[in-house]
Amino acid sequence: MTSPRPPMTPADVGRFYDQMGPFLATLLGDSIHVGYWSSPGDPSSGTEAQERLTEMMIQRARVGPGQRLLDIGCGTGWPAIRLAQATGCSVTGISVSAQQVEQANARAHKHGLSGQVQFQCADAMELAFADASFDAVWAFESLLHMPDRTQVLRHAFRVLRPGGALVLTDVTEPHPLAENERMLVYSGLMIASLLRFQDYAPLVESVGFTVQESLDITPNTRKSMVGTDTLIVQQQDQIGEAYGAQFHAMTLDLWPKIAAIFTDKLGYLLLAAVKPA
Repeated sequence: MTSPRPPMTPADVGRFYDQMGPFLATLLGDSIHVGYWSSPGDPSSGTEAQERLTEMMIQRARVGPGQRLLDIGCGTGWPAIRLAQATGCSVTGISVSAQQVEQANARAHKHGLSGQVQFQCADAMELAFADASFDAVWAFESLLHMPDRTQVLRHAFRVLRPGGALVLTDVTEPHPLAENERMLVYSGLMIASLLRFQDYAPLVESVGFTVQESLDITPNTRKSMVGTDTLIVQQQDQIGEAYGAQFHAMTLDLWPKIAAIFTDKLGYLLLAAVKPA
């Protein structure tokens, strides 16, 4: 496992998303995560591929009406809303970004789900929820931002009821990046650390979970960053208005490099586990 220097804090991650939310939404849309394409020839759009990966998470969460799911790193709330709509469960989403929480709650209200889906500022490494208070926990491409994955997983295990599901996706680092590549992509995407695919299931099991499924879906997610550099050019007026011309010029230079490293040298994992009954 590798990590950038200096070590980041939850407050750093919160500030990053408070500041960079509009930029990331320009590139990735309402769901700030990668998509899943069934094959290299799959013609799905980025949004369609994101929805497909969300559906894969929903299927593995195994929740329904009257049950509660904790969404660790909820972003702006769209996956949680889709989950609630599809299953009837209640969702509590947490983020260290106050701006994301505000946007997510507004989105839940817009969809008539304010009583069913709620978002709040909280640190996943210091959860205040009671033991065994959730029927499922998911972390949708959020653990890469956590300075201590093990601590997050321990809290997830604690707040889960026996028999409850843990579902997560995460970026992986199949082979060590060159130092200049690591510094660029870790700082550009606010990554605290990455694991190899083969090290992930043992980490999850070390805190007490039983891993039921661990899938390397790297080939299915490779298209996620394709075309994002073009979007930066196409959306230059909006980006410039939000961040200034200097920021836009910097992204024109750096983002294609970050996207290329993400596409060519990083991997992606989907994991489902259960807390033993």
